[in-house]
Amino acid sequence: MDIALIVAQWSGRLPPGFVPPPVLDEPLPTCAQRRCSKPVWIKPDRTLAKSCRSCLDRRAASCRRRRRHFVQLGGCRRCAYRPRAEGDYLCARCREDRDAEREQSRRDNRDAAVIDEFAAQPERVHTPSNLDRGVSPWNARPKPQPSAAYWSPLPDPEPREEREWARSIHDTGWRLSRS
Repeated sequence: MDIALIVAQWSGRLPPGFVPPPVLDEPLPTCAQRRCSKPVWIKPDRTLAKSCRSCLDRRAASCRRRRRHFVQLGGCRRCAYRPRAEGDYLCARCREDRDAEREQSRRDNRDAAVIDEFAAQPERVHTPSNLDRGVSPWNARPKPQPSAAYWSPLPDPEPREEREWARSIHDTGWRLSRS
């Protein structure tokens, strides 16, 4: 994977040399809200939204008001719908989610610290040994020693004369005879 693309994904910016898709001369679609006929909003990444900018702002403000109302009635400050735990500003589910996110963040930070520490170590040449292949004095097998059976030929399982399957019944051997 390209390092510029990874950095762009991580930072949330477009990679260098990115060419946005061409804007065609077709008219923009209209807003999806019922009483609005304005053209839709073009997002920063050049894709089309479903609604116009003013309708999106109005709906976001409405959502914020609704959430603020539910929080005032005793809802969770994170999700706004479930009741808060006693003496807390989060519901039980949001508290578990937040604790899991924090634990994951701690783990990521710890992993990043280990990687940084490893990267800061000076380069050293690895000298290969038998330990690389999993062989050590404690699990090494003894070297194989050739026995007498290694040097002696194996006995023929059946005499050649009795191997009738090796000769064709149609071949009489006439080519080998001198006449």
